[in-house]
Amino acid sequence: MTHHDLIVIGGGPGGYVAAIRAAQLGLNVACVEKEPALGGTCLRVGCIPSKALLEASERYHETRHGLEEFGVRVQGVELDLSRMLKKKDSVVTALTQGVAHLFKKNHVTT
Repeated sequence: MTHHDLIVIGGGPGGYVAAIRAAQLGLNVACVEKEPALGGTCLRVGCIPSKALLEASERYHETRHGLEEFGVRVQGVELDLSRMLKKKDSVVTALTQGVAHLFKKNHVTT
């Protein structure tokens, strides 16, 4: 059985920051997370995915409706929802893997 100085419950924004900082201060830290990826609701399914889709939607809308006033005419603009969703997923994956990398770098057990 491994001994830990601190066990953090939840790998969300508060939990992962606390776990990493405690490890940086020299504690033997474990983080308990029920989801398959770290980052919490905001990073995995809430704020970050929503912002990625909002960014893509705004770019689409501007291309379709906002460039002509600047003298830029664009024809044949189409929305590829499956590709938009893949981009959103790649953003989420990169960020959750980033948190996992920081855990590994700082020797935090998940």
